[in-house]
Amino acid sequence: MRLEVGRIAAVHGIRGEVRVELWDPEIRPQGRELYLEGEDQPRRVIGVKPWKAGAILALEGIASRAEAERLPGKRLYGESAAAPRLGAGRYYVHDLVGCEVFDEQGERLGEVRAVEARPAQDLWIAEGPRGRFLIPAVRATVLSVDLAERRITVRGGGVLGPDAAG
Repeated sequence: MRLEVGRIAAVHGIRGEVRVELWDPEIRPQGRELYLEGEDQPRRVIGVKPWKAGAILALEGIASRAEAERLPGKRLYGESAAAPRLGAGRYYVHDLVGCEVFDEQGERLGEVRAVEARPAQDLWIAEGPRGRFLIPAVRATVLSVDLAERRITVRGGGVLGPDAAG
């Protein structure tokens, strides 16, 4: 399974380098093979420079600005087996998607369909028979995450319900 590690934000310079927003600052891309969105073959990372929101990468097979100009907005993926272990309370998006969400009374709200990165906190988007719910990924709202059971329990008062999530 592939794990989304970031998104290409912009072209950098004339040698085909790109600015990449990395979703986890612990990711060390040098020497790794990454998959560009829409490509089946990985590209080796042959150069890395620090950048405020992630890194400036040189990718194998992209040697000019003209080649790099088709890349902004594309997502980058790595193999999940090579993913670093996350600390307590941190989760990969692919681990959350598909988990069932329940409120503290045990009522099923739905299933996590997506995660949206926001400046203050991520929003987990759950959809179920009663509609779409937005769940702020903060301790006050998320009571427990059991990945083995694929079950998330949330405090209902912190969740934006179907009318607000619309």
